[in-house]
Amino acid sequence: MPQYQPHQRFTEADRDKIAGRLRDAFADGRLDQPEFTSRLDQLYSVQTYGELEPLVRDLPPARTYSTPEVVKDAKPAPEPGQFPERKKQNEPNARQAIGGFTGVVLINVVIWFVIGLGSGGHWPYFWPVWLLIPWAFIALGSLGKRR
Repeated sequence: MPQYQPHQRFTEADRDKIAGRLRDAFADGRLDQPEFTSRLDQLYSVQTYGELEPLVRDLPPARTYSTPEVVKDAKPAPEPGQFPERKKQNEPNARQAIGGFTGVVLINVVIWFVIGLGSGGHWPYFWPVWLLIPWAFIALGSLGKRR
């Protein structure tokens, strides 16, 4: 950044930056309303860098943008035409579905068995068959599939 001489004129962009610093100082409570108004009026009447400096001399330096830590550690974007590797999602396969459904079927068969024992050996209708039928279709349907 070039060093400016106190006698050089400044631009409107410089004036806007100083006005922003004064607004920030006022918003932070560093300047009260009369002081802020006075400095802002002076800002719009001065023309050189030497006249600008006393307006912000006692204020902290301007805040600058800092890059968030998440972005600093991010990988750069791939080159055009290159596609990054995508992680495969853990999709439930047929074995997992059969395994979960098998547990439900077994619980129902155990319940049927306990009811039969509790009734003195008078076994009721084997109602878990209605769960075994879809289980058999799922199990047989997944036999021919490979991943």
